This record gives sequence, structure tokens and C-alpha cells, in this order.
Amino acid sequence: MNTIRQPLILIVCGIVLWTITVQINHYLAPWHLNLFTGGLVLAFPALRLPWRNTWRIALPLGLWHDAASAATFGAYTILFLLAAALIHNLRVRIPRTDTFVGIITAVLANTGIIVALSIALAIRGPIPAGIIWTLALNTLLSAAFIALVTRWYFALQTHALIRVGVTAQMQAEQTADN
Repeated sequence: MNTIRQPLILIVCGIVLWTITVQINHYLAPWHLNLFTGGLVLAFPALRLPWRNTWRIALPLGLWHDAASAATFGAYTILFLLAAALIHNLRVRIPRTDTFVGIITAVLANTGIIVALSIALAIRGPIPAGIIWTLALNTLLSAAFIALVTRWYFALQTHALIRVGVTAQMQAEQTADN
């Protein structure tokens, strides 16, 4: 089986989710709110795929987020790789295919990335007044959005993989090997 197929399909799914999130952020901008779904794009591959495919997905998606961000270039990439590695190493202790676990994993990874990125950006300069409340509200809004769309996003990824000939049984065999 072509090993590059899985990462490419899931990268495209991640770009679709990023595009939807950017469009929603456009409409939330007048209220100074935004969504971040970085943890969601990492949850499915980190829970269900071998590490080689997981980092092949986390790296380009991190670079994609870096290219569209005002943060220091490479910040999202490093945080995506760290979050993917953490999820991948902890997945032996949790039921990987359970959707509820996927939702919790995505929300926790997303919150961790937001907090780490906020701390990294806060070190660079003075912290504006009221930023803690905005950060907390954006984190809660992102968590609620992730909780609502995780089932759809996991189904999108599963069906996209099936369309290119990667079945759940093939994923389980690959994961058992790694």
C-alpha cells in the first residue's frame, strides 16, 4: 500500500477544517472572538495511525497554520508535533477508537496548544488589559466548537480514507505494528 496516501488525505481534510474555521472567524471578528481547531486536526491521526504517518500530517498542517499566522514562524509546527507526540504516546492507555475519547483528546490538545502559544506570545511584550478574559472565552468557544464538530470531522476523515482504499482494518493492522 502506498504509505503517502493516508497523510495526504488527512492533510486535505485538515485544510478543509482550517478553511471552515477561518470563515467562521471572519464572522466572529466584529466581537473580537476567534476559533482555533489545531487540536482537532491532530486527534484522529495521533490516536489511530502509526507515528510515521502522524508526524507526516502534523508537520505540514503546522506549517500551514504558521503561514497564516502572525506568530513566530515555526511555533505552530513545534506545538503540533509536540501535541501529536504526546497524544501518540498516551494512546496506549485510552480506548483509541471511542469518539468521546477523541473529543476529550481534541479539546485537551487544543487547549494545551492555545495556552502554550499564548504564553510564548506573552513573553514577547506587554500583556494588554483584559486579554485573560478574551483568551478564556476563545478557549471555551473553541472547545464547544470542537465538541460539536468532532463526530463530523472524524467521519469525514474515515470516509475519505475509505474512498482511497484504506479501511479501518488496515488502519488497525498498521497501528498494531507500531
